[in-house]
Amino acid sequence: MHLSVSELKQLELLKKKSPQERFGMMLGLIEQQLEAMKSGIRYRNPGLSEEELKECLKERMLKIYSWKQ
Repeated sequence: MHLSVSELKQLELLKKKSPQERFGMMLGLIEQQLEAMKSGIRYRNPGLSEEELKECLKERMLKIYSWKQ
């Protein structure tokens, strides 16, 4: 697999970050993913309660990250 110039530059930038900085970046990306998923669920189901939203998000996360597919 060959990396593009852009991907190589991104890797170089990441190598300059400390493990703590990279971990923080990862957490930020996960948080953004969750917020995007919540927004999508809310858009399709505007009447959901907060508890129903959490349950839908949980089901979606299990579906996405489940080893059993």
